[in-house]
Amino acid sequence: MSVKFYTRFVADLGQRGPSEYTGIVELGRQDVVPTDPKRVAVLLARDLDLEAEEIRVLQWARLH
Repeated sequence: MSVKFYTRFVADLGQRGPSEYTGIVELGRQDVVPTDPKRVAVLLARDLDLEAEEIRVLQWARLH
């Protein structure tokens, strides 16, 4: 079962500069729902082909 989250984060895109994203993120089967912003940054970065240090999570909330 997947879990949906509302998220707002900034991604550092290098020479193109920072870009802010807002929307719904759906995580596939998760045994533990991430709440730590660093862990969330790792998950987002993996999907965007970025490094976790290039992601700054501004908001992360589970949708019910």
